[in-house]
Amino acid sequence: MKISCNRLKKYIKNSETIDWIKLWDKFTIRTAEVEGVEIKGSDMSDVVVAKIVECEKHPKKDKYNILKVTDGTNTYDILCGAPNVRKGLLAPLVKVGGMVGGITITAKKIAGFDSEGMLCAGDELGISTDHEGIIELSDDLVLGTDIKEVFPINDIIVEIDNKSLTNRPDLWGHYGIAREVAAITNHELLPLETVELPTNLNSLVVNVKTQELCKRYCGLKINNITENKTPMDLQIFLQYVGMRSISLIVDLTNIIMLELGQPMHAYDSRVVNDIVVDFAKEDETYTTLDSINRKLNKEIVLIKNKKETIGIAGIMGGLSSEIENDTTSLTLESAVFDSTCIRKGATFLGLRTEASIRYEKSLDPTMAPIAIKRFIKLLKEYNPNLEIASNLTDVCNYSEEENIIELTKEKLAVYMGEYVKDEVVVNILTSLGFTVTVEETKYIIKVPTWRSTKDITMDADIIEEISRMYGYENITPVPLKTDLTFKMHENYFEKEYEIKEFLASRYSLSEVNSYLWYDSSFLKQNDIIVDNTTVVNKKDNNILRDDLSLSLLPFITKNFKNMNNVNIFEIATVIKKDINEKYLSIVLANDISLLEKTYNEAKEIIVELVKRFKNKDVTFIKSNNNLSYYDETLKKDILVDNIKIGTLNVVTNKVTNNIAKKKSIITIDIEITKFIDLPKTIYKFKELPKYPTVTLDYTVISDSLSKYEDISNIINKFASEFVLDYTLKGIFIKDDSKKYTIKFTVGSSNRTLTNEDLTNIKDSFINHIETNGLEIVK
Repeated sequence: MKISCNRLKKYIKNSETIDWIKLWDKFTIRTAEVEGVEIKGSDMSDVVVAKIVECEKHPKKDKYNILKVTDGTNTYDILCGAPNVRKGLLAPLVKVGGMVGGITITAKKIAGFDSEGMLCAGDELGISTDHEGIIELSDDLVLGTDIKEVFPINDIIVEIDNKSLTNRPDLWGHYGIAREVAAITNHELLPLETVELPTNLNSLVVNVKTQELCKRYCGLKINNITENKTPMDLQIFLQYVGMRSISLIVDLTNIIMLELGQPMHAYDSRVVNDIVVDFAKEDETYTTLDSINRKLNKEIVLIKNKKETIGIAGIMGGLSSEIENDTTSLTLESAVFDSTCIRKGATFLGLRTEASIRYEKSLDPTMAPIAIKRFIKLLKEYNPNLEIASNLTDVCNYSEEENIIELTKEKLAVYMGEYVKDEVVVNILTSLGFTVTVEETKYIIKVPTWRSTKDITMDADIIEEISRMYGYENITPVPLKTDLTFKMHENYFEKEYEIKEFLASRYSLSEVNSYLWYDSSFLKQNDIIVDNTTVVNKKDNNILRDDLSLSLLPFITKNFKNMNNVNIFEIATVIKKDINEKYLSIVLANDISLLEKTYNEAKEIIVELVKRFKNKDVTFIKSNNNLSYYDETLKKDILVDNIKIGTLNVVTNKVTNNIAKKKSIITIDIEITKFIDLPKTIYKFKELPKYPTVTLDYTVISDSLSKYEDISNIINKFASEFVLDYTLKGIFIKDDSKKYTIKFTVGSSNRTLTNEDLTNIKDSFINHIETNGLEIVK
């Protein structure tokens, strides 16, 4: 948002004593972020009032006129193509060596004639968008007068970051900015000049049908407007702050908006008689002032003349009721609409205007009638004979409650770190428009209406107001009086990271991150029914998850498009019976032909995980969970020290085929907190044997229904003082049998084993295996 310092000066007493350049650094600290400061007029020099004393057509170029122009001292030959040049006209002249727009003007030959300067249009001087002809100056001006003395060309334009004003609707106008500047510089803010309106006339017909979305609607009819051309000083103001001059009536509505932050709209009274504020119909269309036919919805509020739409409330008016050059009577609108309604409407239409931007910030309803009274004051300066043709019609749909906040002096001192004198507090708050009553231990503060629209709501907000104006740089920093010691990360996070690193590096699993809720469309598409019914998104019917593996299945679906097998994991939260629990989920997906191999790999991951972090063995037992999307015959509970820490499951063929044909999906779910809390078995290390050891490999054959756990139990019963250790090297499955290859380490702490010892061990082990009904490869 651009702010004109020339305009601000009109609202502040003794404003000439303010340093308008240095001010903005402090403004950034106290109020809002200033993005830039531009000095207007610095790129213009030697532009003076001049008079055309001779005017003749160019003999060969009809579009040019050969002029003699005087500045009261010298006469210059000028070649000019403007259509409005004529003898006796006063216009701005840039003399040779002068500058406009940062460009130095030189004498040059144009169409065979020497031109010694340039007569300027408004856009060439950078003070308006007009290029239809050169600027026509008043006949009573003294020739040779610098144009900067005629028009307010010298100005300081400040650009303020819009994002820093989001919660401050009062700062979306020059008067609100002036209030802040006056408070910062300890100057007096001048009252805004308005006019009193008559109360003995007929009121306008205004019917507000959207009372909950139109907090206030003020209307007034004005007749006998004879002057509708915007004077140059107002054109310059609009140009400098980024708006285009259209006509006096339209420009004044924009100027009021730029001044007070209150949008206004003027309708031609020849068209508008009975105003109705009502909702649009679904898919209704309307052509706005920018000549675009827009499709509406039923949540958008319209302004109508009886049944004919004349504008989209708070966003933009329409073509049918716009102000024309011959308009002499107007109906003035100043209203406050619901901020959410305007924001949604502007987003739906893809149309954000200067008005809608301000309405989105929750405007102060008390500003609506003030804006109309201010408009009449300004319009009357150029139309002294205008007539007020109606009462100020005022439809209020809001309760005007006082916003009173109590702030204790003790709390203020705690927050600021020091005690602030009562007179300082009162002076700061009063300068910002607050009313303050001082009591022994507290302040009772009445918040002005322009700060009560979602801005100042509690005592902490008042402390912020005092602190920023007191000056953060004036508050003495005091070091914290506390023992600041380095704290290690919580053990759980450390362990979780170690587990992630183990899974990624040892088994090349990829970590994913899912949402806390199920994708309802995925569940429906794959015929998956879940027991949890806690809905977190009513629009999409998304349900909080109670099975982490189920949240990972959409990743499998996406990755199967490019990969044959997918191995992923995640540590995250699930909701079980309204309690947050953290789980590790591992999902292994592969071809259906590799189901048994993948299933055993899953078991190996579990065994190695537990062995790596807890030095414990794992037991798998049949699970009794009733989740319909898991295969009934392959459900397993994972037990460590007879404590259930998780489950091993296979997704049913029905669900898997919906995800991808001829695939298998295996899931592992481990309650990570319970797993981390398991005590780790501490091994007592033995002294390395003094005598050499020998490794012996045996392959035990069993039927396909056997488990390694059963084989291990048989081996543990083998009694031999020379067997130091054994490990499973691998499992080979063929037809109806399984082959377990086991490596034994044998040795003695007293001597080196002989061949006879080894033979006895071998024969004894073979006999033990066969006695227990198993076969062994000899």
